[in-house]
Amino acid sequence: MAPTVIITGASRGIGKVIALDLAHRGFNLMLVARTEAPLMAVRAECEKIGAKAATCIIDVTKPEAAPTLRDASLDAFGPPWGLVNNAGMAESAPLAKTDDDLLQRHMELNFYAPMRLTRAVLPRMVENKGGRVVNICSTAALCGYPYVSAYAASKHALLGATRSLAREFAQKGVTFNAVCPGYVRTEIWDATIKNVVDKTGLDEVQAEDKLKKLSPQYRVFEPAEVAHVVAFLLAEESHGITGQALSIDGGEIEH
Repeated sequence: MAPTVIITGASRGIGKVIALDLAHRGFNLMLVARTEAPLMAVRAECEKIGAKAATCIIDVTKPEAAPTLRDASLDAFGPPWGLVNNAGMAESAPLAKTDDDLLQRHMELNFYAPMRLTRAVLPRMVENKGGRVVNICSTAALCGYPYVSAYAASKHALLGATRSLAREFAQKGVTFNAVCPGYVRTEIWDATIKNVVDKTGLDEVQAEDKLKKLSPQYRVFEPAEVAHVVAFLLAEESHGITGQALSIDGGEIEH
């Protein structure tokens, strides 16, 4: 039987590309997002490739989301092999405008939701003596950047939990790893460029140049690069890799 992977935030961006990549690799897919139409479109693309796919339309920050998603996945495919915590948000603000609401929204989606989902599905992974949890973090989980203290804090928290859980479950067959990309060319990238333009007076070319300079390779990364690393970590042969933060940043952060 093909292994099942749950992917949150699967309706667009990195999550969508991960879903399509895993569909080509023969995984069963439980696709998760808040918005039905784009998620159903991704499901149709996965099924066209030949994969079995199911959907769960839910806001993962809701308290009932974790057990609902666990049960939906069990009903559709049985116990999951993998969980890819991809859903996330990134908003920038100087400290003076980083209010409690902004802090809470980042923590709810980027940290609490992945923790709840992991807690819900992990017992079945342990019972089956194998599983993979991959958390999509960011280079902001490894260092700080100005104006994104709420985002960086939430991703640091998720990376810390990833490392701790890797040790907690090291002898139970389940691995925990984080994928930490730099800027990836998605809808969030487009919004970031617009924000830089609006706040600095730079044009789009200058704004992109400013952000590309963060990477020694001087480029923006593609969602397919992230999907490739996720697939590698989900492989059964990657059992010896756990508690790691794999950067996709062209050499920006050396660790």
